[in-house]
Amino acid sequence: MRTPLAALLAALQAGLEELRDGLVRLTREGLAGLNDQSLRLGRVVADLAELTAVETAGPSLRLASVDLAQIVREESTVRESELRAAEVNLELDGHGPVPVPVPVPVPVPVRADADRLHQAVGNLLANAARYCRPGETVNLSVTADERQAVLRVADHGPGFSADELPHIFDRLWQGRAAEQVAGSGIGLAFVRKFVVSQGGTIEAASAPGQGTVMTISLPREAHKG
Repeated sequence: MRTPLAALLAALQAGLEELRDGLVRLTREGLAGLNDQSLRLGRVVADLAELTAVETAGPSLRLASVDLAQIVREESTVRESELRAAEVNLELDGHGPVPVPVPVPVPVPVRADADRLHQAVGNLLANAARYCRPGETVNLSVTADERQAVLRVADHGPGFSADELPHIFDRLWQGRAAEQVAGSGIGLAFVRKFVVSQGGTIEAASAPGQGTVMTISLPREAHKG
């Protein structure tokens, strides 16, 4: 959070000094930059609030039977404009570009907090799109067996080096590639905290220039009968 705050304060300080000296050089571009920094700081604060909520929720999480496939469909719809603006395509199981909402055909029931699961899936989609170049593809895969459901989100972005990979779920951590990408460094920390709180796991596989694959595994909803 210090980086956007420091940039915002520095720009404001420079503007105040210009006004004090009788100079007014703050341009439309300068004001737009201040606005962007303010919005970024707001996103950081909002993301921190979400992460803190998951860390302290405990028993207050509303666990219920939730269809992971349906949530993937809904979140792909919510993120459609974001993906389109980034010129990023979606694939399902490597079968070429698919329409939005993503047509995951089979229900995949898991026991989880629906609202938080929406946030986690949305964060993964947004993160993958953020690191893709225009024209690249984010591949989704939703599978299940009797014990667990698995969601994989794979991008073709810059990837992470071996020394970066152990830190990607750390709060406020950002890799070297993030210098060119707007982000808070909180989204993946939120996803990990949520998944672990639901009795699941999350793993990341990545290499420089080869993209990143995020794999979430969640316990299946027990069959009744």
